[in-house]
Amino acid sequence: MRGRRSGIWVLLCIFFMIGVGVAWHIYDIFSPGRVLTIYCWDSTFKDILTRYYPAYNPEREMIGDVKVHWVILPNDNNVYQRNLDKALFGNANFNSNDNVDMFLVEADYVRKYTDNDYVTMDIESLGIDEAELSGQFAYTRQLARDGNGHIRGITWQATPGVMIYRRDIARQVLGTDRPEEIQGYVRDWQAFNRTAARMKQADVSMLAGYLDTYRVFWSGVERSWLNSEGCLVIDENMKKWLAQTSEFTSMGYNHPYRLWSDGWQNQVRLNTFCYFGPSWLMQYVLAEQAKDDEKAGSNTYGKWAACRGPEPFYWGGTWICAARHTDNQELVADIMRTICLNREVLDRMARQGPEFVNDVQVMQSLAEDASYGMDFLAGQNPVDIMLGSAAEIKVGQVSPYDQGIHESFQGSARVYFDGRVSREEAWQMFLAAVWHAYPELQSTVFSYEADGRDGS
Repeated sequence: MRGRRSGIWVLLCIFFMIGVGVAWHIYDIFSPGRVLTIYCWDSTFKDILTRYYPAYNPEREMIGDVKVHWVILPNDNNVYQRNLDKALFGNANFNSNDNVDMFLVEADYVRKYTDNDYVTMDIESLGIDEAELSGQFAYTRQLARDGNGHIRGITWQATPGVMIYRRDIARQVLGTDRPEEIQGYVRDWQAFNRTAARMKQADVSMLAGYLDTYRVFWSGVERSWLNSEGCLVIDENMKKWLAQTSEFTSMGYNHPYRLWSDGWQNQVRLNTFCYFGPSWLMQYVLAEQAKDDEKAGSNTYGKWAACRGPEPFYWGGTWICAARHTDNQELVADIMRTICLNREVLDRMARQGPEFVNDVQVMQSLAEDASYGMDFLAGQNPVDIMLGSAAEIKVGQVSPYDQGIHESFQGSARVYFDGRVSREEAWQMFLAAVWHAYPELQSTVFSYEADGRDGS
């Protein structure tokens, strides 16, 4: 009898627990907006919310009574995109608290999402008038605009690049370290190559690795990786990059290091003359490596300067997108406005970051501020140089597949520069890597180069 009673109690407990679960699920269904799910690839945006969005409580991960659910996945090898795509595909859940609300995208695949009304909301549907973005740099709006002219993403940063060089090496080899004079030595690629030869004579490498000028040449291309016929093509500017890097490698003007590798980063303190990049590269990579004297090499912090370089270019950028089925539209819009459009917040970012923020007025003011300078650059204010580059940035060549194609092209080019494969073998590796990254392209993408029509 006692055993029967205990069994009944167990059953009652089970039914109670099931009932609580069902009730909680029903509460979730009829109480939308209780969870804000944000997809991103590292903790940078979480840090930004912590610093610049006062309503966010990082300890409790709450904004008011809304729980912030962070989904952070690696960006390499399309891992982030594959998982985000899967989540967005199932984003019409009956229980909307399980849906993606916001997600971040990078320049190499921003068009994949901002030209897609199935997965993203346009900003006007969120209550943000496009006129509110009129102070932003034009190219950042262009990248987030769909084929019908609607903007579906917004960013707090612009990423115009500069050439960042060692002052002490410049004085030793060129007799000056003044940015306006150094610019004359690198004003175009012919001058840049001549200066690389002078550096080599002084036992200095012009570049730290194979990919250091990649983004500069890429920013000047006229064609997308995929043309209107679905053919995979290489723009003339990327052929120039291949030729320059091959020559630099054979002449010993560069080191054979992979981007972000220890060897590449160590050159910040050793015998490399210059790097190319925007403010985020200076702040988060070069400045940190320059003062890191725990590794081999000297401390070079404060021994750097910036000039325009051979061509205007940009590298990277992060856009905030609102998922189509978010049930937190007002909150998403408020985050976008605060982080990307509030000039007081943007000014703090620019001065404290330092970040090159996506507001022409804020950056012009900073460029004219005689008291502003970067310690890493020995007090130089590089903003005016960056403003000039930002005005010339072109982005018409971007495709939805750029991240995987860039990674595939760089990987196959690297083994070619190493001398491990022939040019034709590298090309076949490139095609295979693209098809592996994007299986849906296998039936449509072929190569002009492969059948001789591209003249490569």
